[in-house]
Parts: sequence; C-alpha cells; structure tokens
Amino acid sequence: MTTTNALSSNVTSPNLAANRQTIISALGAGSGIDVQSLANNLAQAEMAPQQALIQSKIDASNASISGYGVMLSGVSALQSAFATLQDSSTIVPATVLSTDTSSFFAKGTAGAVPGFHEVRITAVAKAQSNISAGFSDGSAILNGGGTFDLTITPNSGSAKTLNFQANANVNDVVSAINAAGAGVTAALVNTGGAVTPFKIVVTANNTGVSGGFSVADSTGVLGMANMTAARDASLTVDGLAITRSSNQITDAINGVSLTVFAENSEPTILQVSRDHATLSSNITNLVKAYNDLHQTLKTLGDSKSSDQVIGGKLANDSMLRQVQTMVRNMVTGDSSSPGGTIRALRDIGVTIQADGALQTDTTKLQSALDNKFSDVVTMFTANLGNPASSAATSRGIAGDAVKALTRLSSSTGLIADRESNRKSQIRDFNADMTKLQARMASLLDRYVKQFAAMDALVGSLNSQKSGLKATFDNMSAIYGNK
Repeated sequence: MTTTNALSSNVTSPNLAANRQTIISALGAGSGIDVQSLANNLAQAEMAPQQALIQSKIDASNASISGYGVMLSGVSALQSAFATLQDSSTIVPATVLSTDTSSFFAKGTAGAVPGFHEVRITAVAKAQSNISAGFSDGSAILNGGGTFDLTITPNSGSAKTLNFQANANVNDVVSAINAAGAGVTAALVNTGGAVTPFKIVVTANNTGVSGGFSVADSTGVLGMANMTAARDASLTVDGLAITRSSNQITDAINGVSLTVFAENSEPTILQVSRDHATLSSNITNLVKAYNDLHQTLKTLGDSKSSDQVIGGKLANDSMLRQVQTMVRNMVTGDSSSPGGTIRALRDIGVTIQADGALQTDTTKLQSALDNKFSDVVTMFTANLGNPASSAATSRGIAGDAVKALTRLSSSTGLIADRESNRKSQIRDFNADMTKLQARMASLLDRYVKQFAAMDALVGSLNSQKSGLKATFDNMSAIYGNK
C-alpha cells in the first residue's frame, strides 16, 4: 500500500481547510521566510516515523500474504503428487492380455502377479425365473374375487407368505412381490397373445443356485412354472475346476477380475504383466514436488536470501516451520499400513539428505518394484481402492498425506486462516494510518496559525523599523543642512 502525504490531504473540516489555505497564502509577507515549507517540514518530521512504522507493518503483512500464496502452490503440487499414489486400483493396474474376448473380460489390479494362465468357461451363471399363466390385463381379478396366499421360498433365506384379500388383481400381486423383500423381482409382461397375453415373470435378484427360489399360491390361480433354472458359473483355471454363483469372479486368479458372459470351446490364454515405469515415474514426480516445496519454504524463511521475489517473505513465521515439519514427517515416517518389509519410502530407496532434500536410489527402487510390488502398493495405499471416500483411519503414506495436505490447503485450512489474519491486520493498520493522517493535518493547521502570528509580528516590527528609519533619515537631512 502507498500512503498519501498527510500534509496535502484534506481530512479536516472544509472551513478549517479554507482558513488554512488563506493563512498560508499570506505567509512570508512580513518576514520574507518560506514559512509554508517550514510548517510542512515540521509536521512531516514529527509524524514521519509513525507513518513509516505503520507502512512497514502493512508491507510486512502484504509480503506474508504473498508468501502464503507461494506456499499454497507448492503444497497443492505435493498433494497432487501424493494423490497419484493413493488408490490401489489405479496406482499401477496390471495389464491382462487375452487370446479370447468373446467369452469373458479380464481386468488386472495392483495385486496381480505377472504370469500366464489358461482359462475355459464351461457354464455361465444364470438367475432363476418363473412365469405365470396368462391374464387379460393387469386389472384382471384373481381367484374369482376370493382370498388366496402366495409363498416365496428362497434357496438361501426364509420363506415369505403374502396374503391377498378379496378382489385382488394381477397388478396387486406384482406390487406385493416387489415389496416383500424375498430376493426376487416381479414384472408384468405382455407376450402378444390374442386372448390372455399378460403374464407375471418372477426373477431372482442374484444369479446362481444360491439365488434360486420356489413360488406357489394356495389355490394355483397363478399357475407359476419354472422358465429359467438357476445355474452357477463354472470354469477351469489352469486345469482347476471352479464354480461361482456370480459371473463377476474376483478370486479365481490373484489380482485379476473376470467377467463371464459366454462359454468357450477352447481354453483361453491370459498374460498378466505390469508396467513398473508408470509407478516409478509417479514416485519420481513425488520426489520432485517435495524438493520444490522444500526449497520454496527454505527461501521464504531466509531473510538473507538473494531471491528478490520470495526471499524472506515468511522469515520468523511460525507456520512456515510447522509446515516444514509436517511435510518432512510425511516422507520420513513409517506408513500407517506397512507392507511386510516395505514400511517407508526409505525402504524403496527414497531418502532425505543432509540439506533436507529427497534423493532416490533408482537401483533400490527398481528392486522393490520387481520383487515386492504388492508390499510397495500396501505401503502407499493401505490397499484402499478409493481412499478419498473411505472412513479408514489407516490410508497408507499417500492416502494419509493427501488427507493432511487437503486440511492444510483447504479454504478453511491453516494457510487460509493465517492469510485471513494478515488481511485483518492490514485493515487495522490502514485504520491507524487514517487516524495518523488526521493528526498530521491538525498539526499542520496548528503550525500554520503559529507561523501566521509570527509572520504578522515580524511584519509589524519591520514596519516600525522602516518608520523609525525614515524619521531618522529626515532628521539627519534637516540638521545636516543647517
């Protein structure tokens, strides 16, 4: 902020300012001295130290705000670098290549082990469905308007008996089945028949034998019959027979998810591989983001720095040291979810140096990725697929860091709070500057009045002096001629 010279600002009343100007215009007439400049200089000399002190406080607060902005940028960059390493499902998913994509889809996760597998699909899991006799429409009255019961018995679970009162229709049955929570869903289907085209189809909510059910009404009015039998998925993996109730199979091959949708007559070869280069690159980016922030914080706190832009802007700021300690602990401490012998960044070759910067031993890093990949993933992620939405207390090094840095950099975080305090201080300092300017104007008015009185006195004395001199000159002339 640039302050306005209080001596020229009109912060007093209009009449006082006008009177001051009138007085100033006449100053010097009697004494010959530039009393206007004298008054200004005296007022400025008295108030300048206070003005400079307030301005220095304003400048310091503005510098701090600028420094917080630079700090926030570095913190956000580090947060982004950690974010690429916090999700176990995306950190480095395995690549799965299949010789047949017409019968199933395969997707790898970070826990997949590189290698080859032979897969054959012998049966696709199906959900049971039953179909009723035909009806004219959904409003058709059932059982001649009399009461009846309908019992649904899941293969896994307790039976549900539905009681229908007199004059219940087809739509009533469909609605009651869907509200029963019996693990099935009912729908009224128009088959297109000429006389009784509407039929109730009851389908299990889950595939597989365990999701099957039986359904029967007390009078046989619905005429329910099986349409599709419940069936488990069956397959062989590396010659081993496997059955599952679902077509979503995640535990047949470690780290590989299979989605089955058709049988195949010949075994399919799966190749599981992993690209360590992506993860290695993300770790390198993390090291760079940390080192950039480390250097930024160091420069912000160095009052003797040669950096003319950010040097010393946060010198002696306690928050700077707090942030330095926080981010250092993030990269030197043990993970909240250590993976075997991989407990911290140092175990994969990322260590802190004497100057506080991180350095990577690429040989050690590559060895860890090649031989202990799953442990590395656990150390970073705690094996959480979406840590941002997880309530887990242990999120791994990356997940914990993202959470902490988010709190630090959010709109309600520590940096924003400190910036808000500095802005509040600036408002207070500006108010102090306004008060000081008013005092300077009042002081100038007082000096002007004093110098006006002095100038008038000097003018009067000079007038008297001129009169006396004229008298003496006349007398000398008179008596000298005699």
